[in-house]
Amino acid sequence: MEIKVSKETYNPLLKRKEIELEIQHEEQGTPQRFEIRKRMASKLGSKIENVFVVGLRTCTGMHRTACSLQVYDDPVAASSTIPEHVALRNLPPEERAKIKEAKSTKEEKPAKPSGKGETKAPEEETKPTAKVEAKPETEAAKPTKK
Repeated sequence: MEIKVSKETYNPLLKRKEIELEIQHEEQGTPQRFEIRKRMASKLGSKIENVFVVGLRTCTGMHRTACSLQVYDDPVAASSTIPEHVALRNLPPEERAKIKEAKSTKEEKPAKPSGKGETKAPEEETKPTAKVEAKPETEAAKPTKK
C-alpha cells in the first residue's frame, strides 16, 4: 500500500490539518480506516488519538482510493468537532464491535420506571377547534348536469 499526500492545509479556527491522500493498493481491497489512521499518525509524528479518517472513496475496479484525513492539535479539539459516528468508524475493529454490542443490548432492555413516585402520562396539548358553520347551498354552487 502506497500513500501520497495530494493536498495539505491548516485550519487555525478548528486547530487541525486537513489532508487529502491518494492511496494505491494493488491486489488488495480498500484499506481499513484504522490501518490508514495508524500509518498516517506514525508518518506525521502525531498521536493516533488526534488523527481521523473522515472519508474514503474508491472507484469500482480501481486500485486507488481518495482519502480525507483530519489531524487535530489536541484530542479535546477533536472530541468537540468530530461527529460520534466518524469517531466510531475510526476505532479498531475489536473496540467497534464491543461498542456496537453494548448499544444493541442497551436497546433491547426496556426502560425501568425510577420508582420515585407515580409516572404521569404526558399531557396532551389541547388545540382550539374552529367552528365550521354549514352554508346553505345555492343554485350557482351546485354542479350542473349536461
